[in-house]
Amino acid sequence: MAFTALCSSIEGTIITSALPSITKDLGGGNTFIWVPNAYFLATIVILPLMAQASNLFGRRWLTLISVALFALGSGICGGASNQAMLIGGRVVQGLGGGGIALMINIVLTDLVPLRERGKYMAIVQMVSAVGAALGPFLGGILTERSSWRWVFYINIPIAGTSLFALFFFLRVAKPPGTTLQHKISRIDFAGNAIFVVSTIAVLIGITWGGTVYSWQSYHVLVPLILGFFGLGLFVAYEWTLAKNPSLPKAVIMNRTAAAVLALTFCHTACTYWAFYFMPIYFQAVKGTTTLTSGVDSLPLFAGIFPFAIIGGTLLSKWGRYKPLHLIGMAILTISFGLFSILTPHSSKAAWACFELIFAVGAGLMIAILLPAMQAPLDENLVALSTGVWTFVRGFGTVWGVTIPAAIFDNECRTKADGLTDKNLTSLLSGGKAYQYATREFLDTIQDPGSRAQVVDLFSSSMKTVWYVGIAFAGLGWLLVWLEKEVTLRSKLNTKFGLEEKKKQQHDLEQSEGLETAIKKNAESD
Repeated sequence: MAFTALCSSIEGTIITSALPSITKDLGGGNTFIWVPNAYFLATIVILPLMAQASNLFGRRWLTLISVALFALGSGICGGASNQAMLIGGRVVQGLGGGGIALMINIVLTDLVPLRERGKYMAIVQMVSAVGAALGPFLGGILTERSSWRWVFYINIPIAGTSLFALFFFLRVAKPPGTTLQHKISRIDFAGNAIFVVSTIAVLIGITWGGTVYSWQSYHVLVPLILGFFGLGLFVAYEWTLAKNPSLPKAVIMNRTAAAVLALTFCHTACTYWAFYFMPIYFQAVKGTTTLTSGVDSLPLFAGIFPFAIIGGTLLSKWGRYKPLHLIGMAILTISFGLFSILTPHSSKAAWACFELIFAVGAGLMIAILLPAMQAPLDENLVALSTGVWTFVRGFGTVWGVTIPAAIFDNECRTKADGLTDKNLTSLLSGGKAYQYATREFLDTIQDPGSRAQVVDLFSSSMKTVWYVGIAFAGLGWLLVWLEKEVTLRSKLNTKFGLEEKKKQQHDLEQSEGLETAIKKNAESD
């Protein structure tokens, strides 16, 4: 399962390094921005429908279909002859990738008791986070050493192997048999339509903001306003008119579940905040290459591995999640403060230690958020609650990149007037400084004095990025206090466990029933 999660998480970010080469080969003008974002859009919009369908059609075939869609999309992208074909392939990939991410979490919650889930979630969430973080690094290597098409083609044998293994070894129980017509009638098509349209509107605004149009432009504000209004309408419809809601009221109205969802958003945003901006620090402030910045970021990424496992193990043995949440968010808050003191002259020991401290906080929590969110909820809400949690986590990812990028661009625009070279001022004050925060851009500046000024501008702008990160992580720490400590269940109560276990349980019940009947007959005789 973790192997399957790895290919889908890497694909969300691996495209970033290959994008310049793709745009050069295929053209397409400003449509290039949809190459990475079409994938992310598709992964989010599929979640409520997939979660609801998994209760009606079972987990196994939806998981297999998701992997197959991912492989098909990869093939379409690798063989694309124009931008339209590539973007279409990315949508197919995203539908598969979103399904993979969701179904893996649902299957894990089906197979493992709530108290034990942290240990297994640690492996999957850790691999997903590291895969997403290392994606740009791998994309750069593949593009440089072969062709950008291998960024996509490499997924086909991986997905094929995963599909083969899942087909033979993923044997989970099926839902009670009903007619296809009855199952389809129970799908919340109207609610999902509102959700899809609203989410697309929000992500269009986010995608265009600061890249194609300024954040103050109506091109950005209108879809954002309509999108958030639509999401509110979606919630209202689900809680009032929907006969079979894909967002049950119980998932959101429970105080602990709602608090953990908000905490998940903050934690995910903070994690990707650092994932994306520590490499920017190395490239734009320290002046390293893309490859070197990937190596220098390894303490941040690799440090998550052991602490994710530690967090899951502590949850399993201790059975308490609130203290771990408090510790994790406190460490994240402190680490953002440490990042804010980094300068162009900071030593390797300083930034490496700060990255490891961040990894402790992020890693401790990465596997114990979903179990905490599901602790106060009924087991029959496993699939739907997992879908909601996965959506919030995905939403946190996009805002974890968008918010710091907008802050960075705004700070650079404000401070660019102080540059001596007015050509540089015009470039960095246009609201797209994030795109210029690279070693390649610095190397185009011939005058050492002007280069030093730009580096100082990037460095001071990044301080503001980290300052806002402190506030964001601090908000997450405050949200933890709204949680209630709920006893984690040590036994499974689900109809979607392994087929063998279900069969054994059924045989045992039949045997016990037969023994009871024999005893009653003997007593009556």
